[in-house]
Amino acid sequence: MKLESVSLKLKTLLLLFCFLPFFFCKKTGSAAESESILPIKTKRPNVLWIVIDSLRGDIIGRYGVTPNLDLFAGNAVTFKYHLVNAAWTRPSTLVFFTGKYASANPVNFWDYPAPKSEAEAFYRTEKHPLPRLLKENSFGTYMVGNNPFLTDKFGLGVDVGFDSLYDFSNYNEDTKKITKKTFEVLEEISNDKKPFFLFLNYNDPHKPYTPPPGFTDRIQTKEVLDEKKRDYLGEVAFVDEELGKVFLELKNKNLWENTLVLITADHGEVMNAAHAISPFTGTNTYYGHGQDLFLENIHVPLLLKLPGETKGQSISAMTRSIDLYPTVLDYTGLVVPKSVQGKSLRSLIENQETTKRTYYGETRFTQGYGEGNEFLLQRSYRFHELGKFWLGSVGSEFYLYLDSKKDPNQENPLRITNIAAIKGMKLQPDLEKKILRFWKQIRAMEPKLPLYHLSIQPESKDTEVQIRIPSGTIRMASYPDDVVLEEKGKLVQIQTKRTDPFEISFEVYPDVSFPEFSVWFSKKQIPKSEIFTGYFGVSLASCKSNCDLLYETGPKRPVIIPKAKVYFWKEGGQKKSYSSKQELGTDALEILKKQGYVQ
Repeated sequence: MKLESVSLKLKTLLLLFCFLPFFFCKKTGSAAESESILPIKTKRPNVLWIVIDSLRGDIIGRYGVTPNLDLFAGNAVTFKYHLVNAAWTRPSTLVFFTGKYASANPVNFWDYPAPKSEAEAFYRTEKHPLPRLLKENSFGTYMVGNNPFLTDKFGLGVDVGFDSLYDFSNYNEDTKKITKKTFEVLEEISNDKKPFFLFLNYNDPHKPYTPPPGFTDRIQTKEVLDEKKRDYLGEVAFVDEELGKVFLELKNKNLWENTLVLITADHGEVMNAAHAISPFTGTNTYYGHGQDLFLENIHVPLLLKLPGETKGQSISAMTRSIDLYPTVLDYTGLVVPKSVQGKSLRSLIENQETTKRTYYGETRFTQGYGEGNEFLLQRSYRFHELGKFWLGSVGSEFYLYLDSKKDPNQENPLRITNIAAIKGMKLQPDLEKKILRFWKQIRAMEPKLPLYHLSIQPESKDTEVQIRIPSGTIRMASYPDDVVLEEKGKLVQIQTKRTDPFEISFEVYPDVSFPEFSVWFSKKQIPKSEIFTGYFGVSLASCKSNCDLLYETGPKRPVIIPKAKVYFWKEGGQKKSYSSKQELGTDALEILKKQGYVQ
């Protein structure tokens, strides 16, 4: 028994001895494997986001002025049909950094001042602007460029959360200064082990077009160019040369391989004489932008170099600027916030897209929706506020239907006086149906206006209601069939002989002024003390000024108290608070003059 026991122990030891090398070999292999995988999983790619202000989508590779961008495109994904969702710098930049449409942000997109109330609302409601989100995830974040709307210093914009911001909007000759500062930032970055996000914003070729000597000589085209376009292309050549220096510096600093490089523009530039006077604002926009949503205003370049990739790729499907925010987060391995309205471009790049993207855009006096080559643009007062661009009147809101496949320059749109008139235009049934569907899409995409409600319990057969607003117009949403309604834009008068309780609902369009109303029973006006309001049924007489919150009920209908002859409430959120009389300071005006915004 003892010999058998010893023999068994020897066999066991022998087996262990045989398997130990294998065991240690496997363990060592696992450790080596972990070391090779961990850096890939933990070291996020850097992001260089380059904006070339006012660069149209038909310039790169066409006039001989973009040799560095042409070379870059050979190793990048080129998106041929990329559209911005706003048509001037501030709203377009906020679309970049929020992944949401301009109207989803509290900062206006019709006038230059960004009142303090708008900035405060942005900080309160926008929790994840891209620079701040990347900063919270261990990125070093830098902005170098000319974009006065990325600071709240001058009352022109908002701070989106960069660690370091170097803005050159106060300089006349800024392009070379921007490149020099970029080199300094890259030197700092190369000594930092954490990933970086660098937003590089060149103002050229934004007007005024003043290229340095010699750059217009680089233009190669048979097209007959006027002086403005020649100078514009000269500035493109100038920026292209500076970008070539930046690309070389990235490579010299060994930052190129692991950097996602995104190159785009915030808007295009109007160069078609047919669009010289915007049909939406009546403003001269020739060699300008921001006054419409025609393709030359919204079609811009998009080039994307992926980390470690060297092969070129071309994508012709529609993409939008709201898609850039989620794309950056996707490729840096971060979760996209649920509030984002865009969609990562990764599925397109990897040929896994299953549905076509559609377009929705907003700019001054204009909303638009598009699918493929077809667009419906609407003259709209939807988001306007009293000020330079709007004096309070609401006029005709016509529509333009455009098919850029049949009319590439969008010079001969189908004009629709109002959506109700489409029935009498004798269009092809399929086209009529399509236009109505596009119209419904515009309505579905825009944020909903607050809805005001009046619940009335008549005391006689003679009830009168009068609703007034100081600016805009009143749009009735619902009311009983047996009331006599007289609508006069800013004034609505209602008469009825009914004795049963009834309700009327209406919108203030646009939502920039608060309605006042009066109710009479048998010519006797109901005093404010007998009118109740809001979720808690407070007397209207209890508030003298700034009563917006008092009227709110949120999405819930209030419980109408039995004694209430008149009950008033507001559904759908507070009216935006603006300082419409705000004047720009001297510094802000000087910046806008240098930028070519103010003549």
